[in-house]
Amino acid sequence: MIKAITFDAGNTLIRLSRPVGVIYAAVAKRFGAELNPADLEHGFRAAWKTAPRLPDVAGPRPDDGRSWWRDVVLQTLENARVEVEPFDDFFDAVYQEFTLPGVWRLEPGALELLQDLRRAGFRLGIISNFDLRLHDILRQVGVLDLFEQIVVSSQVGAEKPSPRIFEEALRRFAVEPAELLHVGDEEKADGDGARALGIQPFILGFAGSGLRALRERVGLAGSASESG
Repeated sequence: MIKAITFDAGNTLIRLSRPVGVIYAAVAKRFGAELNPADLEHGFRAAWKTAPRLPDVAGPRPDDGRSWWRDVVLQTLENARVEVEPFDDFFDAVYQEFTLPGVWRLEPGALELLQDLRRAGFRLGIISNFDLRLHDILRQVGVLDLFEQIVVSSQVGAEKPSPRIFEEALRRFAVEPAELLHVGDEEKADGDGARALGIQPFILGFAGSGLRALRERVGLAGSASESG
């Protein structure tokens, strides 16, 4: 019997309102740099793919994972063959930009789904490869108070699919693996990571298209508030 449901954050419940390249270019403009958003987008995607994943550590990462993001932003500019000076100030502005209102949006139907799950008696949480900025982001989109537990990799010291981040969620909820359902969009990080501990995964389709199917999975298919 499912007692608790955890969600991945990015591209599961929330999504950027604008491409990363557009956001980086807008911030760069404040520093007097006119950059091509498409070049920055390509640069970011390449940097994201090649950035080494952080190893598991015993406890919170000292800088909340900030130095990893600094390397990604620096590599993004290098890939795009551009510079923004002073870089450290630019990075600080970019890092903060992703917590501002309007940068992220909820997936259609996500708010109604979370509210219906709470009313049905499910305990809700987040398991995300993110950092403490996620609290501000969830507050901005109006769902922070719906979650009992928010487990982020920067504070656990391990990223999905590492079992440690899922073990932390089980510990906080004090439930057995079979009593937890984890919802995400990545088969390896969310699916394989959950299954390794006996947690049931539910992998959504692109852009939250599986939210209706998730309702059916937990017995909420007949809810009148389904909107997406």
